[in-house]
Amino acid sequence: MKITGITAYAIRIPRDITAAHGTAGSPSRLIPGKSTYRFAENYQTIYSTMIETALVRVETDTGLTGWGEAQSPVAPEVVVTIVETILGPLLIGEDPRAHERLWARMYSAMRVRGHTGSFLLDAIAGIDTALWDIKGKHLGVPVCELLGGPFGIALPAYISGLAGSTVGARVASAVDYQQRGFNAFKIFMDETPESILDLHDQLREGLGPGARIMIDALWRLDLGEAIQLGRELDERRATWLEAPLKPEDVTGHARLAAAIDTPVAIGESWRTRWEMKPFFETGGVETYQPDIGRSGITEGMKLCALAELYNVKVALHVSIGLGIQIAAAIHVAAAIPNLLYIECNPQVWMVAERLLKCRLPVGQGNIGLPAGPGLGVEIDETELHKLITLTSGARHDEE
Repeated sequence: MKITGITAYAIRIPRDITAAHGTAGSPSRLIPGKSTYRFAENYQTIYSTMIETALVRVETDTGLTGWGEAQSPVAPEVVVTIVETILGPLLIGEDPRAHERLWARMYSAMRVRGHTGSFLLDAIAGIDTALWDIKGKHLGVPVCELLGGPFGIALPAYISGLAGSTVGARVASAVDYQQRGFNAFKIFMDETPESILDLHDQLREGLGPGARIMIDALWRLDLGEAIQLGRELDERRATWLEAPLKPEDVTGHARLAAAIDTPVAIGESWRTRWEMKPFFETGGVETYQPDIGRSGITEGMKLCALAELYNVKVALHVSIGLGIQIAAAIHVAAAIPNLLYIECNPQVWMVAERLLKCRLPVGQGNIGLPAGPGLGVEIDETELHKLITLTSGARHDEE
């Protein structure tokens, strides 16, 4: 079997930013402006006013096609250019089942030039996922079987973010999810530590003592602030404190983890073993959050194994993306022994199904495995091309 073509697509789907505020991919209010990309109101990170991602299609001489997706919430055209200009042409004529060798080849292509992260790795992740999809289809088995088989088929999930313009609305949203079987919730600190503690306390009152509540600080704190917030969370027995410091701060995360009892959760910013190794060695990560849309399946499994080596649980990060990326994360989650949770943003997952021929397997507080070989989900290409045309015009109007 040989690769005959690799195509990438930049996808943009309009969304109601106000309605999505407080959920994954829209954790903070954005500064008003005319650009598609805007800074968050309270910290220096940009977000898109749309759902953005990059899909990758790999074709073979047998007629089998594999789909991958790169986590590209900003400027998916960059990933598309890397795939179609650099990486894709390198893989024409290669056997798509040789995912380990091809991952190493793609990673080494620009390694000596310092391109060991960011958009290049996102592009590799998209291609890598498509290769696994092809291999599973060729053998007639789900990807998780290729990864060693599932440890479970009902994967524990948490709700990522709670939409609503008031604390009461967010609590009501959480109670509604709880009635549907979910009992773990992540909330975002888009304002002050005092406001997030107030939301936490009202959630606790509304959900009861058995609910698990996580706090995502969105990389906004210095070490002293993070320790102070962490000690408040210690008293409240929070499940974790996520993204407390600047993501590059290895020593700071280690010092924070040593100073508080609440587990420090990080990982979505990094894509490879080399990036994550210092955090594990220093004890700065106590709940690990890899993003398969950024690492791909090949490297993602190695990252989860690295976490297991340090006795660290894994909570798969699944943010803005469509069904291919979500399905890839589900397969990895099922195949690892140290799974704690998989992240679920119902608003995004509903949009993701727009391009799929099937529904995503959301259960009563858990996520199931997609049925069928490969990733178990298929892109509706008719809808894909409609969406490419529609969202291209929507972006033009936005700008």
